[in-house]
Amino acid sequence: MKKVLIIFIASLFGLLANAQSYSISGYITDKKNRETLIGATIIINPVNKAVVSDKYGFYTITGLKPGSYELIISHIGYAPVKKTIALTDRGLVLDEIKLTPVAVPLKEVSIMAIKPDKVADREIEIGQKVLTPKLIESIPTARNDIFSAIKYLPGIDRTEPFSPLYTTRGGDPGENAVLLDGVMIYNPYHSSVTSGIFNTQTIKNVDLLVGGFSAEYGGRNSSVMYITTKDGNSNRLHGEVEPSTFHSKVFLEFPAGKNASMVIAGRYLYDIPYNFLFQNTNYFYDYNISYTKRLNNRNRLTIKYFESKDFTGYNFNTFYRYLGNSFGTDIYDDFTLEQRNRWMNRSATVIHKLILTPRIYMRNQVYYSTHASNNYSGLDFLIKLPNENNDTLTLQWASNSKISSEIQDLSAKSTLSFQAAAFNEIRLGAEYNTYQFKNSIRLNDVDNGSLKRYPALLSVFAENVLTTPYFIFRPGIRLTQYRHGAWLTEPRVNIVLNLPYSLKLKAAYGEFLQYIISMNTNEIEMSQIVDYYYPIWDKPPSKSIHYIVGLEKRLTPSLQLSIDGYFKDITTTYTFDVNQDYSENYLFSNKLAQGSGKAYGLEFYLHGRARLFSGWIAYSWARATRRYPESEINNGKEHPFDYTRAHTIKSVMNYQVTPNFAFNTSFLFQSGIHRSIETTTQSYYLYNPSTNKTNHFPLYASAGKNKAKMPPLVNLDISIRKKLVQGTGKKLADFFKAEESYVTITVRNILFLYRNVEYYYPGTFIEPYYDKYIPFGSNYIPQLGISYTLKF
Repeated sequence: MKKVLIIFIASLFGLLANAQSYSISGYITDKKNRETLIGATIIINPVNKAVVSDKYGFYTITGLKPGSYELIISHIGYAPVKKTIALTDRGLVLDEIKLTPVAVPLKEVSIMAIKPDKVADREIEIGQKVLTPKLIESIPTARNDIFSAIKYLPGIDRTEPFSPLYTTRGGDPGENAVLLDGVMIYNPYHSSVTSGIFNTQTIKNVDLLVGGFSAEYGGRNSSVMYITTKDGNSNRLHGEVEPSTFHSKVFLEFPAGKNASMVIAGRYLYDIPYNFLFQNTNYFYDYNISYTKRLNNRNRLTIKYFESKDFTGYNFNTFYRYLGNSFGTDIYDDFTLEQRNRWMNRSATVIHKLILTPRIYMRNQVYYSTHASNNYSGLDFLIKLPNENNDTLTLQWASNSKISSEIQDLSAKSTLSFQAAAFNEIRLGAEYNTYQFKNSIRLNDVDNGSLKRYPALLSVFAENVLTTPYFIFRPGIRLTQYRHGAWLTEPRVNIVLNLPYSLKLKAAYGEFLQYIISMNTNEIEMSQIVDYYYPIWDKPPSKSIHYIVGLEKRLTPSLQLSIDGYFKDITTTYTFDVNQDYSENYLFSNKLAQGSGKAYGLEFYLHGRARLFSGWIAYSWARATRRYPESEINNGKEHPFDYTRAHTIKSVMNYQVTPNFAFNTSFLFQSGIHRSIETTTQSYYLYNPSTNKTNHFPLYASAGKNKAKMPPLVNLDISIRKKLVQGTGKKLADFFKAEESYVTITVRNILFLYRNVEYYYPGTFIEPYYDKYIPFGSNYIPQLGISYTLKF
């Protein structure tokens, strides 16, 4: 860590002399709607320098002398712009440079194109993946959802079949940060359809960092998802309306006064299939409101508000009546399986972007973010069995849980970027968070306690980016102070070597601390579909150390192959040993078990475009383990991590048949995860002297933690998207004066595989399955979806 600080300080002071050169800066925007453009290339002649606009559409060119220059600005899908300027001021801030959208030839149409991109230092980040709304839209299974789409990327895996949670390279689900325009969003999922709460119509870009990321980001040990949303069209009204068999969406962007724009968008889900099967009314809604004011060419003010709400209630009794005597037993006559979930998300933020000088860019932000959930799940059934005396033996199993969780986060943060020289950028930042936590849990109608805690977290970071034709070097440091305690350090280092034959060798090292963890409840709930956030108290934070090496090869101008190897040393991790006996630990806050683990693997990722095909194919080999030496979990011995999958093959392909017709596929093969399958029963007997009867309580027991391995999963989905140029759909679009209209048809699980098993339940008490396991799955039946989209 001392070496990182020495290198950083030396490079900082060694480059101050370069700060006296001339510079140019400004924003690149879309002429049609004045949205800032990410990844636009700016070339300045005659010095032949090039820079790329960042995630805010901002660029800076330094190391110049007074004189006349020509700027050439380009971006995929836009007409290039040339601009001649006379540089006489030491720091020149240009007005917005507006690029005009143009039609792209069919051979260049792509859901994924290789292009310059400086979001989160794309040229140096070793684990960054970029998604656009167009790409997300092309994945049949994704349903235009970010969190469904990212599970087709290497290193990202789902947890439970009914859960929107995901894991990153062997990390826990609660170790993933999700930032919406810089706002930390807690549990950004809808419970009804296990999807995200973000409307892709409002999204400009999604950047996913899966390890070794910048010192700017902290608080999570595995990954960072940074979502950039649209600021709105300041020229004219634009929008989309999309009714479908799953949900309805509306998106509007429009001018809101001089140099100002607004966005209003919303979604509502009507869960028709499940409402029919389970006779419950499930719904969710979410909406976004955004206002952006361009005060002048140096100042921008943005105000954003977001809210979502869910209600999910499943009672399987109606569904069981459909089953009848399918399993050769009338067990379902006295069988109750129920789940009720209530969720709420809300966030508000004010963002001020300021160009202090052409070399110094500052972003200041305050935000409020909250999540609250109240979840109930219960299982109750009776089994009547004949005993040796020809009497009827009645067995009852009853289990339920009710878990409530609430987190509130009030934060202020500021970041500053200083272009010290043409080859050096220095970044500084600070953030202060105040939290409020409320947690409570009831297991089998027994109150396990509740808590309220109010910690605070102060973070500062600094990093230096050195760029040469031969290498890029980024040392950084993050310091954190939790609950006004001691300062802890998180050193980070990234390096890129440019090798011959279009090869790049990348490496990263980083230490990551996390003070807020998620309670694991997958052993007491039917399916854990939410992170129950919990602040670490009087214990060291969870800690992971990342070692990553990668190789990139550009096969063609539009096709790239990357190979990454990683090792994650999980020196400190926590889990809740929720199955401890009440006599050992009555309060759930005392059931926190400390442990360690490791995760390692290889990832192959081929992505880009070849003729009319675009997309990617990825293969991953991975291992992950955990160990809790002072807990009864697996008797303190090492065991496989709950969601580790040895082999994974993922593919997303788009075939642009004509400019108006596209065919999309998504394929997934995953090795089975490890589970604790019950192998025997343990019997308890209670004698009641008043009735002179003995009650028998059989309980399932397992030989160890995650000793069994599930079979692999295979899934194939297809979709077609047709732009309507005639017929009823086109006439309807003309009636509403829409610019375009589309029809999308999606078929999910087209293979119709019964072998995709998610669970095995012992058939001990179900005749004739006494010595067998009953398989259950979540994706047996193909699903057909049809949507109609209007764009105006």
